[in-house]
Formats: sequence, structure tokens, C-alpha cells
Amino acid sequence: MVAGPLRRIHALAAAVIWTVLLGGCADDLGSVAAQQGITAPAIVRLSEGFAVAARRVEHGVEVFAFTGTAGTGWSAVVIGTGRGGGEMATHLVSMGGETGQEWNSFFFGTASGVASRVVVDGIDATGGQVADGAWVLAFRDRDLVPGQLAWRALDAIGRVIDSGTGITP
Repeated sequence: MVAGPLRRIHALAAAVIWTVLLGGCADDLGSVAAQQGITAPAIVRLSEGFAVAARRVEHGVEVFAFTGTAGTGWSAVVIGTGRGGGEMATHLVSMGGETGQEWNSFFFGTASGVASRVVVDGIDATGGQVADGAWVLAFRDRDLVPGQLAWRALDAIGRVIDSGTGITP
């Protein structure tokens, strides 16, 4: 009689462990980001083991790079900071030369409350969604300079609410 309930407990325990392991694979990056004060919508997943996210801070924005895997865990490091108030502010971190990395440039900033997305014309980018007043775009391109970045901030239905070229204070 005891074997039946024990079997169910073992099956339940195995199911819980399997769910935690699978859930940990998906939530591990989110947990590390949350420890940095970053919400899930801010995360730009660039590959299996690499992501970036921007967060608003008291006087501007910080951009984090996340590296790792579900098996080894994730780590976070600040790769860029910039000043910015309640309106649009844009900043650029661009690696030069042969970096050996897939993602080499990061355009980021703050945005007003009505902005939903930031886009750049003429250069392939990933990201740009505004989350909690901050955003980041990732580029494979190396050696980007501010004058190459013609950007537009869009509202939720795609209307341009701000635009410019390069970086802004």
C-alpha cells in the first residue's frame, strides 16, 4: 500500500525537478537581469549565450551585457553609461578593429513616456524596444560613428515622435 503513494511522490518529485530545470533554463537570464533592476521586456536576446539590456538610472541610462548559459549560469557587466533626462538622449558604444565578436556596437538611451521603439535607418539592428524609459539597439557593425545613426523614436502605432542623427546629451 505504501508503494503506490511513494511511486506517485517520486513521479511528482521528478516532474517538479524537470520543470524547475527547464524553467531555470528560461528564467535564469531573467533572474540575473532582475537582480540588476532590469525587467524582462528590456532584454534583447542576441544569441543563445549573449543578451543586452538598458535600464534607467537616476541621471541617465546603463547598458548591461549578459553572458552565459543555463548550464553554467549568467553574469552581467555594465558596457555603457550615459546621461539623460525624461526626453530622448542617445549614446553609442562601438568596438573598433577585429573584435572577434558577433555584436560590436550598441546604440542606447532614454526616451519619453510615449516612445515605444527606437529605430535606426540604413543599418541592420536588433532591439530598440523602450522598457521603463530606456532602450538599446545592437549592431554587428564595427567602428560605427555617431553621424551614421539616423534614428527615429516611434510611439505604439508607429508615429515618429522624435528623430535625429548621432548622439544627444
